[in-house]
Amino acid sequence: MCMTVISGSLVFGNGDPSTFTAESTSVASTGGGTVRIMMDSPSDVQGFVVSMSHDPMMITLTGIDISGTDTETANAEFVVPTVYSNGGTLGVVLDFNAPYDGQVIPQGTGIHGANYNYSCNNPVLYFEGDPVPPSETSDLTFVDNLFGNPLLENVSVSAGMSVWPSLFDGTFTCEPVAIPSEDTVLSMETEFDGSQGNYAYHGQTGSLCFYYADQDDNIQGMTMTVCTDCDLTIGSEWDWAGSIVEEIGVEYLAVQVDDSDTDGDGCELVIAILLDALPPFEGQTLPQTADLNEGRLLIGCLSVTVDDTAECDTDQEINWCNNINGTGSVNLYNNVVIDFQSIQIYERIDTSVFVVPEEVFQRGDCNSDNQVDLADAASILANQFGSYDIECADACDANDDGLLNMADSVYLLNYLFKFGNVPPAPGPDDDGADPTSDTLPVCDSDDTNCG
Repeated sequence: MCMTVISGSLVFGNGDPSTFTAESTSVASTGGGTVRIMMDSPSDVQGFVVSMSHDPMMITLTGIDISGTDTETANAEFVVPTVYSNGGTLGVVLDFNAPYDGQVIPQGTGIHGANYNYSCNNPVLYFEGDPVPPSETSDLTFVDNLFGNPLLENVSVSAGMSVWPSLFDGTFTCEPVAIPSEDTVLSMETEFDGSQGNYAYHGQTGSLCFYYADQDDNIQGMTMTVCTDCDLTIGSEWDWAGSIVEEIGVEYLAVQVDDSDTDGDGCELVIAILLDALPPFEGQTLPQTADLNEGRLLIGCLSVTVDDTAECDTDQEINWCNNINGTGSVNLYNNVVIDFQSIQIYERIDTSVFVVPEEVFQRGDCNSDNQVDLADAASILANQFGSYDIECADACDANDDGLLNMADSVYLLNYLFKFGNVPPAPGPDDDGADPTSDTLPVCDSDDTNCG
């Protein structure tokens, strides 16, 4: 076979030059993989140097080796890999040590010369069913005179001569990884009475209730971490009544209520529930909810009271939040325990309390002039026996018996002039809400506890 050296390159008579090829590879972005360095050589290979760069923002070169390669099969005696942040080199001499038996990599195509091993720097994750995000791809580029001291070039050695092969770059692609979509849903709701829902007055106490739904998993426990508006007071006594947890039984419960707005981290609520925490460890769990009409089950409730400082006509928010410490020192986050695994990515539904004005009045102020005197006794009689319109029936109910009749006028006159009993709360001197339930119409005035 004749051969001619042209411009420093060794080219064989059949016109088939040597080549180096970096095989393009795709892997899951949560892991890594191997790029094979492939060679074509029309003559036996006595040694070679590979020098290749990559994008260090996307991938990391974790190592260079000859495991499983034709280089390993040929028993290469000198193998020196060097790893840099943005690339790596490999120097190989097949016959480096005595007795110099002349081992070579036989000529051929598709010679597997080396392995460059990479890992992905940035996991690309998405939930099943969501749009698939783009992959991240790094170019793998053969480079000369960039790495090493002295600087190295991509070269092979055949018949004792340097051969500069044609170079075919590759890519390393980090593919998105689909996360199974968890169908767990935790939700909070506030309720103050059947007709008002989450509407509440100052001073009114209702329930903050927690629900879950999961169609195909059994939940072993959960941590619930919540941030609340500091104009709400959350109770610490957990109420299981009517809940699935009451039916199944729970062996560990912890409730932390941080209601201080001066400690720098706002008002927080931490709840931990573990159903099976004590011997004999029977494995009780919250059941699946697939067969339920409502599709969810009650976990339990805490009390919630609207403070007098709450702004009216405004939502006081109660939101799921992570990395809070409650009244302790450990930062906690929302998770559910399924098959002994901590599941942290699932749907959570917030709630709020909408604070509404409550009508206030002075007991006995039947004519709504902000004072209680003889004119009010006359107004009571005029309303009962005449056509006088009143704005607040509860204010005219001087004896607070839930009725409007002549007894109210007599009661008020006795108080004013006969040393009789003071009209019941809120009394004749201060505005306030009616503390007792009755069927009298709601006041229709401009006096509310919101000022």
